[in-house]
Amino acid sequence: MKQTCVLGIDLGTSALKLVALSPEGRIIASVREPYETIANCEGQAEQKCEDWLKALSRAASKVHSREKLQIEGIGITGQMPTLVVLNGAKPRGRAITWQDSRADSWTSERLNQELREDIYRRTGVIMDGRYLAPMFGFHCALRPNRFLSAKDFLFLTLTGVFATDPSTASGYGLYNLKSGSWDAELCSFWKIPLEQLPSIMSSLSSTPLSTAGGKAVNCEPGIPVFAGCADSVAGVYALSGNAPQKDTVHILTGSSTVIIKCDSQPHWDAHGRYLVTPLVGEHGYGREADLLASGSAREWLQSLFDLKSKNNPRSFWQSAYEIAPGAGGLLFAPYLAGGEQGVLWNPHLKGALIGLTCAHGPAHIARALIEGMSFEIRRCVEVLEDKPIRSVWITGWMAENLPELQILTDVLGTHVHAVKLESASALGAALLTGSIHFTKDSANTRTVILEPTDHKHRYNELYARYLAEIPANSVRPYD
Repeated sequence: MKQTCVLGIDLGTSALKLVALSPEGRIIASVREPYETIANCEGQAEQKCEDWLKALSRAASKVHSREKLQIEGIGITGQMPTLVVLNGAKPRGRAITWQDSRADSWTSERLNQELREDIYRRTGVIMDGRYLAPMFGFHCALRPNRFLSAKDFLFLTLTGVFATDPSTASGYGLYNLKSGSWDAELCSFWKIPLEQLPSIMSSLSSTPLSTAGGKAVNCEPGIPVFAGCADSVAGVYALSGNAPQKDTVHILTGSSTVIIKCDSQPHWDAHGRYLVTPLVGEHGYGREADLLASGSAREWLQSLFDLKSKNNPRSFWQSAYEIAPGAGGLLFAPYLAGGEQGVLWNPHLKGALIGLTCAHGPAHIARALIEGMSFEIRRCVEVLEDKPIRSVWITGWMAENLPELQILTDVLGTHVHAVKLESASALGAALLTGSIHFTKDSANTRTVILEPTDHKHRYNELYARYLAEIPANSVRPYD
């Protein structure tokens, strides 16, 4: 007898994640298939679309080999904004990922202060060279090619339909939040004809799986494939469904960290410090801040000090947890990706250790990194809120790591709900199919609630010192 389920696919930055979810919200199978990012020159970050499809085929084969499955629906999400230029229905060359910075200078030369403000009011986007419109203009000027974001390319592959959803459309830099359609004036500015852009459909709309798409996921044609949404939005959906609390902050920790506060209507920042992102459903929007290096910074530090050691990585971090708050006077500005977004939006920021002496060792530096990341999360939360935040919900690697989560809880000074999910974005994509009742899914997740300890008072002092040493004097476009 076959097990009824739905599939959730997350076409991520470093790997494709696929989950099979039962009607009761139980994860039947979960697979991760990595692929390569090509970086042969400064600023380059490209991926082969065929590698994505091979990863999808391998993941689907592994899931089917573990269980006899009856697939009832497929939901998708993916990295954004990542550019796929088409030749007909096939990719024309490699995809250019959101990490690629080669179009940044070209874009800056074309945008003055007034235009940046206008684009932000229209789209909710703080424009740079990593959105699809300027990326396409820089790399493919005057070519009469259609183009898509990565998730939309996956939808095209599975269904043959050239379409996107509002949350992914925001990554094009051309989606007008008020009209819910492509902005004709911005399309004209970037010299992009409307016919080169996909149609816009609801994240909850579905199209039948095509014959070719069925071969890609080893499923029978005709299964509904849902248009899906951006990976950050899928993560929020996994945490709260289609009715997120308006006074709650959602934190998604991975290679980077996404922080989203939900609103019923678009809410722009007077200083342009955060993105305005459409959520799943017709009347949901997020104030979004993205910290570029968190999980990646943690992995870098571990490899730096522990690469040649035979010790268990747990012991390396355990030594950091045993250091008292304040890391012996050491501060770590965690801008290790080169530049920062979050609420700073400064492409020139670099990581820095402040107060380093011969008395400090690896454990102090590791502790300072954890605290620095927590301070930056608090900085984002304070900018996103317009009234006191009632609660914080977090998932990803930090939700699995209680000592580091306790540090964040003490820094924020409020209770934190940690939800342990194997892949929040892939799970959110599966939930988009509507085949699993959200309350049933919630009953199958592991949630831990942490309360601040007495260390919160010490962290208030340390946070004030951190802001004094690392102020928000960034190059923001709307100051």
